[in-house]
Amino acid sequence: MGRLGSAHRGPGVSFVIRLQKENFKFSCTHFTIFGAQQAERLHGHNYYVRCEIEVDGVQDDLGLAFDFNVVKPEIKALCDERDERILFPERSPYLRISVEERQTRVAFQTKEYLLPNEDVLKLPLVNITSEELARHFCHALEARLAGKIKYRALAIEVEETLGQSVKYRLCTS
Repeated sequence: MGRLGSAHRGPGVSFVIRLQKENFKFSCTHFTIFGAQQAERLHGHNYYVRCEIEVDGVQDDLGLAFDFNVVKPEIKALCDERDERILFPERSPYLRISVEERQTRVAFQTKEYLLPNEDVLKLPLVNITSEELARHFCHALEARLAGKIKYRALAIEVEETLGQSVKYRLCTS
């Protein structure tokens, strides 16, 4: 990456790049847990993901912060990994999850689900909520971008349904 020029950076100056593509989405099944005794029914969403990357400046010789094509495939890959899966939070104190030879057994209170292993994705979360998904997605993207681009802040917005979304913002300093 080229040198960031003084004409394009300085105190209080930044650029925010927003990446939002039609294929930044994943469809999955989940239920939200509301406590030891209450949870939603199993249901699905078409989640849409937006990414914002705040940078201090742009390269003098190119007038750009970074090649967007470094980031877009990473977002798409993260979406694809979650697409058409049944999501369960492996850190929930209210679920019992056991993986058998070909099936995953998930129990909450009196309900029990027996599902093919290849359909299940256990995430290191306490619940499958938009808040948890946005935070998890942001940290996963941060790990994939390590050493590839420099930024001041990284934010992921997860839209669960039209007009209902959560944004998680991670600052580097």
